[in-house]
Amino acid sequence: MTEPTVNEDQNPLTKPKFIISAVVVAIIVALGIILALLPKGGETPTAQPSNSGTTTASTQPSQAAAASICGLPSGDQAKPATAPADTKWELVGKVAAPTSPTQFGPGKTESNGLRSCFAHSPTGALYAAVNMTALSAAGKADLVYEQLALPSPERDAVLKSSPTAAPSSVTAQLAGFTFRSYEADRAVIDLAFKGANGTFVSIPVPLQWYDGDWKFVVPATGDTGARQITDLGGYIEWSGV
Repeated sequence: MTEPTVNEDQNPLTKPKFIISAVVVAIIVALGIILALLPKGGETPTAQPSNSGTTTASTQPSQAAAASICGLPSGDQAKPATAPADTKWELVGKVAAPTSPTQFGPGKTESNGLRSCFAHSPTGALYAAVNMTALSAAGKADLVYEQLALPSPERDAVLKSSPTAAPSSVTAQLAGFTFRSYEADRAVIDLAFKGANGTFVSIPVPLQWYDGDWKFVVPATGDTGARQITDLGGYIEWSGV
């Protein structure tokens, strides 16, 4: 994979601590996290919500809190221990994303490409995380922040600065996942991507249930959590390509 062309004097991704591999840089840029949220002081944003908490598989959302904006059932509240069975995949740009419109989501797919409404369950959160990532990688980070991000000062700051579009060279695909945490209304899902050159990168995606759907939690200042990994040890393998 060819690393995106950037201005080394202006782009923090060209600094040594960010140059891990072309895949890492491309996926981080695709998520719109580093370039869109980097404060002037040079710090990087964190991908962890401040109170992610500890999860248990038996955590149940209340009936009112669980109501899906498009009527999807909450379903099984246990975190998946294996890859979701019989997954159907659709290409969103160049990235394969899972789809289950009547069970896990997206329950809504609009003409502008926006994919929203996911089940209030661990599997629904997983589908949401992958679909949001695929949308961002397809150059629709603006839609993700406008429509799929939790309202917050951090989100407002991103929208004012215009989310970063993904480079056209992004060819990495989902390879696996693991849950860092899950509660009835919060999740941090670690997605592993594999680049065309065989390199793996891990990116945590923080989510919160809000107004009947999973929303991306725009990171506050800190460590992004993105890192290169050598293999899929510790991840549940799951891929559409």
